[in-house]
Amino acid sequence: VEDKLRNLSRMLACLDRIGKDLYLEAANGQVSLRTLNAAQSAFVKFHLRPDFFTEFVLEPDASLSIRLYMKNVVPIFKSVQGVSKVWVQIASGADENYLRVQKESTNGLRKKFDLAFEEVAMINAVYSHDACPLSVTADPITFLACLSNFPPSLAEVTLVAGADTLTLRNDPESLGLDDQKGVGIRTNMSIAAAKLHSYDVGTGAHLPRDGVAVTFSLREFKALLNLAKELEHRIRLRIEAAGQPILLSLEARDAQLPPSFTVESVLATVVETVNLDEEMD
Repeated sequence: VEDKLRNLSRMLACLDRIGKDLYLEAANGQVSLRTLNAAQSAFVKFHLRPDFFTEFVLEPDASLSIRLYMKNVVPIFKSVQGVSKVWVQIASGADENYLRVQKESTNGLRKKFDLAFEEVAMINAVYSHDACPLSVTADPITFLACLSNFPPSLAEVTLVAGADTLTLRNDPESLGLDDQKGVGIRTNMSIAAAKLHSYDVGTGAHLPRDGVAVTFSLREFKALLNLAKELEHRIRLRIEAAGQPILLSLEARDAQLPPSFTVESVLATVVETVNLDEEMD
């Protein structure tokens, strides 16, 4: 129980680093937790299967889709040390609407929290794994070690998938950041394919000579990497092309154990703009 509570706390902390609203859905025998960042460039969802919970009760044919403020939910689950049991109940009807969380500690102390919510249509992202010819699976520490060499204030990072090397770099010039041009610190970190758990760049027809380069937000990427590290999972990136979203998921190291939850995310990538003045010249 303590491990699952700790994992739930880590999931909520990850969602809190990305979005301000928590979308909770209960349907078809499972629970999903989702969020979307303010720029609508990062979407994350967790699916919690019934075996994630000690007991899971959902009325037949019932479904629920609600929105809560992340700042109200995350503190409740921030510390789970000494907590032996947590109940989460949702009441939705004409008379009352609330989500109730009760925590029981090993010393017998109980705490109760009632949170207001809003019933909403569930947010979702439309994507297909089949559209992504490039796939990279790695230990999150591999990426975090590389990113530790970049400027702390860096907002976006470029990932280049080559024939046998994966490169992370920053490029202030290409992002049009006038205040960083000529003074920004440029960093290139390369990872050999052999250092990755798996590296599939598809057929030669899909891979340009210079590789496929995609630029995306670093904040959300780091949040997912840190979550993967805490859960002791690997992270998998599926890449289509520049301007197309990157699909990220977490994979357990022991593939023989059926997962009680899944994690998937969609990160938008920067669309390269063409300088018309240069083209006219």
